[in-house]
Amino acid sequence: MANAPKAEPADQRPDTRARPAAPPPVAGRQARRKAETRQRLLTAARELFAERGYDATRPQDIARAADLATGTFYLHFTDKREAFLAFTELAAEELMGTIRERAVGSAGFEQRLRHALEALFDFSHRQPGVLSAAFADAAVIAAAIPSGASLRDRLADSLARGLQSDMQRGELASDYDPHVIAHGIVGMIDAACVHGLAHAPSRDELISNLTRFCTRALAVAPAVAPERSRT
Repeated sequence: MANAPKAEPADQRPDTRARPAAPPPVAGRQARRKAETRQRLLTAARELFAERGYDATRPQDIARAADLATGTFYLHFTDKREAFLAFTELAAEELMGTIRERAVGSAGFEQRLRHALEALFDFSHRQPGVLSAAFADAAVIAAAIPSGASLRDRLADSLARGLQSDMQRGELASDYDPHVIAHGIVGMIDAACVHGLAHAPSRDELISNLTRFCTRALAVAPAVAPERSRT
């Protein structure tokens, strides 16, 4: 009969007990803290830019609102302009995401424009002052904004792509430059909204006027039957 295996001494048996997780690397913790601090500054900047505008907001105001030292602000942003660009970048991403969600299932230019305007008004209602600050103050720092990166440019580029598709399908007049028209529509929307706020018409009235005007202006002209020659 074979001999039974000898039991290993207790101090030689493998330790199968769960070991505590190793602490995260120091570099990882520092990166996380840096990201959290930057986010605190951006949150404070968003609130102040929306409330006061670009000119009336100072770096030390942003740092104070974030409960941080002014020096900490300059560890994350070169100056106030860079903080404002970061603010408008985030606002643009959020707004464009809202517009894309609302545009799902839209049929044709008129419906797509209406849904986009509804999304813009809804965003503005949820985030008071954010769009007005981003639109009104962009001209102050326009020289520092790369082409296509501003909120206006993003809205216009998105609209231009839709216009171009509708023109190619023959749903809109094709004898226009879609990019020129798109920037014109965005500027008109901005001006109309400012006028609307001053004269207090309803939101639906603003959206309806803008949508009907743009749709009619870009409609394909009806074919004109050739005149019969008189004999």
